[in-house]
Amino acid sequence: METIKVSKKQISLFLFLLISFLFAVKYGSRITSSYILLASIISAFYLFIWKKRFVFGRFHSKTIYILLAFFTLLFSIVFYKITPESLNVDRWSVITSFWDNYFNNEYVYAAKSHKGNPPGPMPFYYIIALPFYFIGELGFLSIMGSLVFLLILKYLKSPNYLKVTTILLILSSTFYLWEVTCRSNVFLNASLIVFSIVYFFKTMENKLNKVNLIAIGIIIGLLLSTRNVFVIPYIVFFLYTLKFNLISIKNIIIIGLIAITTFFATFLPFIYNHFEEFKKINPFIIQSTYLMPFSYTVFCVVLSFISFLVVKNKNDVFFYSGIILFITVIIHYIHLIGVSSFNEAFFESRADISYFILSAPFLLIHFILEENVKKLD
Repeated sequence: METIKVSKKQISLFLFLLISFLFAVKYGSRITSSYILLASIISAFYLFIWKKRFVFGRFHSKTIYILLAFFTLLFSIVFYKITPESLNVDRWSVITSFWDNYFNNEYVYAAKSHKGNPPGPMPFYYIIALPFYFIGELGFLSIMGSLVFLLILKYLKSPNYLKVTTILLILSSTFYLWEVTCRSNVFLNASLIVFSIVYFFKTMENKLNKVNLIAIGIIIGLLLSTRNVFVIPYIVFFLYTLKFNLISIKNIIIIGLIAITTFFATFLPFIYNHFEEFKKINPFIIQSTYLMPFSYTVFCVVLSFISFLVVKNKNDVFFYSGIILFITVIIHYIHLIGVSSFNEAFFESRADISYFILSAPFLLIHFILEENVKKLD
């Protein structure tokens, strides 16, 4: 019997489609009893777009910008029609309450969203959002995720058909439509990590100098100061560079020290004069309380170290980062299903489905790199 081989590229595409499928199932169930059929049709549509990707190569290169402009215009209307207060997602409110507290000289991590939730992410997460807090619409921050991913594609010099196809897949995916509508920004945060790793690989093609080392350390420190789960792709990345002698242990230590210093420096403006309060409530305590037990988190980090044994090329760094992040969210779900039920965890939102989006940019960039004529290797 002939053995059926499934490539990493196919797995990445499947998981990307699965994430959209899960969002379609959950939110489709609120509008129709045939939500499985609806989700299947939507997934088939995405697969059709990917299968017809070469057709998009005939489109003018400005098509991408037309798509993004139309999407932004459409959601400008959505933002006006659908107020964030009417939704059951409070990421926008967490950001707003954080900055409200700060400008009122109150401790930021004691803030509460309009749904009573504390601010869980690290400080730089809020700094990125600050301009959009000032303009009063955090939905435009969510749209930045697609722009960042387009910059990645341009940086990689991807062919036009891939750029158009990828942006079309992102803008039409159920998880991204949900994210922008709800003023969430998980895709943006994860895309910034992907972009940083692509940039690091390009930088390492030449001999690293002091400026490069400082820049890499600062970038990692700042981006880890969004969500601590992103330590996983950075572990995978540095294990690969060490395995294939792209960087010395000495330089990793230098980058690590700079990253740690930068990371903790981002806390200083927010804990100044609030150190006692910081010891009682901070993002480390909040995330370990609301997501999953610390022991499960340690297991996921250990899993990222095991990637050293299986990562064989640069493209694999994105694949295994996406896989481990996906597994992390699955563990989050299993934990909450165990203490409640599947229906309560999935359909009633005890578990946060948006965390699946963390893996999406990594999976997406992997099957694009495998498709792309100009791979990282």
